[in-house]
Amino acid sequence: MTNLYAFGLPSGKFCVNTIDGGALDYGCVDLTFAGRHWSGWYTRMPAGLAAQATEHLGHRVSRAPHDLKVHLHRIIASHYSRQLESLYGALLDLFIVLDKKGFLLRQRLFNKFAASLPDDQSTALKQALMLGAGKLKSLPHSDRSRFSKGVVGSINLVIKTGEPSEHQFSVLDEARDLIDSGLIDDARMILEQAIIQQPDDQHTSRELLELYRYTKNTDAFAAIYAQLNDLPLALADEWDALADILLEKEGADG
Repeated sequence: MTNLYAFGLPSGKFCVNTIDGGALDYGCVDLTFAGRHWSGWYTRMPAGLAAQATEHLGHRVSRAPHDLKVHLHRIIASHYSRQLESLYGALLDLFIVLDKKGFLLRQRLFNKFAASLPDDQSTALKQALMLGAGKLKSLPHSDRSRFSKGVVGSINLVIKTGEPSEHQFSVLDEARDLIDSGLIDDARMILEQAIIQQPDDQHTSRELLELYRYTKNTDAFAAIYAQLNDLPLALADEWDALADILLEKEGADG
């Protein structure tokens, strides 16, 4: 069993690309048809498609400014495609929409991504983190921001907050942030991609097992369990034990 990704074609017809299939003609891809739970935002897309993706997600943010899932997809897609101006605009828009709300989410995102930005942008986001974006009279301009009022100027306030914690951005960090934000399916999908690519990673394996134990998502578990068959899987005994519980229960219920 494989993961299927559906893309829309300009003609309105759909094509399907499997993770083990041939190369996809990205010139035909229309991300308007990408489903809400598509996991492609968490991959490194070709430059042309990456630019299309961040633009598409920017439009979606404009239409649904309070949809945190779309904001996170936009931030992560910008990060993976190394579009720093899009990353700043995406972070800035989330900070503007949340203002003083969602401090822990804003703090985690700032700690992960601020080091990738120019000093003036990271300083502005640090102050927006502490005070709320609505309190700032001026912000570094961003053509990619959908909600900034376009006020340009220096940031005069100085706030001592300490340096953000420095750690390597990892799949586990990303998945835990998504789980903390209530985006369980998104976390599951990126962990599944990671375990397929590196089945002997004990940390990823353990995190994914805990997620399946919590959600009891038998369909998703059965799909990934079949893909991992015959691979050098870390914690294989625990996978087999969970399969006995989840899949046996599913058979009894059926």
